[in-house]
Amino acid sequence: MKIWMVGNFLLFGTVGLLILLGCAEQKAELVFRNGVIHTVDESNSKAEAVAISGDKVVAVGSNADMGPFIGTGTEIVDLRGKTVVPGFIDSHYHFMGVGRREFHLNLDGTKSFQEFLDKVKAEVAKKEKGEWVTGRGWIEEDWPAKRFPTRYDLDKVAPENPVILGRADGHAVVVNSLALEIAGISKETPDP
Repeated sequence: MKIWMVGNFLLFGTVGLLILLGCAEQKAELVFRNGVIHTVDESNSKAEAVAISGDKVVAVGSNADMGPFIGTGTEIVDLRGKTVVPGFIDSHYHFMGVGRREFHLNLDGTKSFQEFLDKVKAEVAKKEKGEWVTGRGWIEEDWPAKRFPTRYDLDKVAPENPVILGRADGHAVVVNSLALEIAGISKETPDP
């Protein structure tokens, strides 16, 4: 009977210990502290620190909240007030261009060549004669006509304002004749 009790004690003791070990808080491999962590949750809350283990975020909160997740093998990074944003994994994103687009004529989401021209014309109406019209965001591949706008197209809607409009990817621009004239570019200008 004693052997049976000792066996049960060892069995249940071992199982209990394994359960407790499984419930122990996971130590993080990496902890970022002293930062502005954008959580991108429903309330757009910000945190001070984040703990990461493998490819998983295991904790988000204050610097003090990270204590239980820091072990002897945890790398700690002091952000010194810098920002952390999750989810940006595009290795070729034009953050500056997208940001600038928001302060100029935003042509993102334009569904047709005519809509593109209408937006340019509406922007010109807000400007004084001779004032530059700048914008970005068009993608001719999204239009049924699938063609690049030309300076002649822009001349029709902006004959008295210089215009320069960047494609969404930043790899092409279209300008009107007045912009070319101001830049000193003509048929005689050598091809660089």
